[in-house]
Amino acid sequence: MLQEFLASLVGLLIVDPLQAEISERLAQARAPQAVIADVRTCAEASLPGLAERAMAEPLWVVSTALNVWTGQTAPETILGNAPQCEAALKSARVYLESRGA
Repeated sequence: MLQEFLASLVGLLIVDPLQAEISERLAQARAPQAVIADVRTCAEASLPGLAERAMAEPLWVVSTALNVWTGQTAPETILGNAPQCEAALKSARVYLESRGA
């Protein structure tokens, strides 16, 4: 029950804003919808791992959420730690770096 609550909290405070920011930046860079969808899938797939980390490090949730909301942490930093996101973020980086997004 607590893990489900933390997963919802992590999703609401961290994953959803990160996903929205990356998707917006990719759309501005005119990335293909497939790349945007891969990043969305990556963000959703990273939620269980981030929830586990939240269980182990409750202060991490607070500090990370604050950094995400204030823009001090790049989305790629948080999602880049999830192994399932490596390929999606690599594809996204091509568009983000080439278009200066």
